[in-house]
Amino acid sequence: MEADLKESDSNVLNLTKQLDNANAAQKVTAEALEAANGEKRRLPKEAKLRADEIQGLRRDLESSENGIKETEAGRKEVEEKLATAEAEFVANFHNTEAYTNFSDYFARIDRQEVLTTLRNDHPDFDIKLLEARFSPPDVEGEQEN
Repeated sequence: MEADLKESDSNVLNLTKQLDNANAAQKVTAEALEAANGEKRRLPKEAKLRADEIQGLRRDLESSENGIKETEAGRKEVEEKLATAEAEFVANFHNTEAYTNFSDYFARIDRQEVLTTLRNDHPDFDIKLLEARFSPPDVEGEQEN
C-alpha cells in the first residue's frame, strides 16, 4: 500500500508538472492569439488608410493630367495667336509706321553697327566702298551718332 501511495504521489507530481506546463503553454498561446487579434484589428484600419491615400493620389494624378491638358491647350492657343499675329504683321507690314517705304525701313537699321560687325568679322574686306555706297539717308526724328 505504501508503494501504491508513493506511486500515486509520483503520478500526482507528474500530472501537476504537466498541468503547469500546459498552463504555461496556454498562457503563451493566449498572448500570441491576443497579439494576432490586435494585428488583425489594426490591418483593416491600415488598409482603409492606404486605400484613402491611393484615392487621394489618383485624384491628384487626374488633376495633374487635367492641368497638363489645360496647359497644352493654352500653349497651342498662344502658338496659334502668335502665328496669326505674325502672319498679320507680315501681311500688313507695309502699313506700319516703321515702314513708309522699303528703303526707309532699312535706313532705320543701325548702319554703324552693321559696318562695325563687318569690320570685326571680315578684317580684309574693304568697308570704305560700302560706306560710300550706303551713306545714311536723312530720316525724320533720328540723328546719326
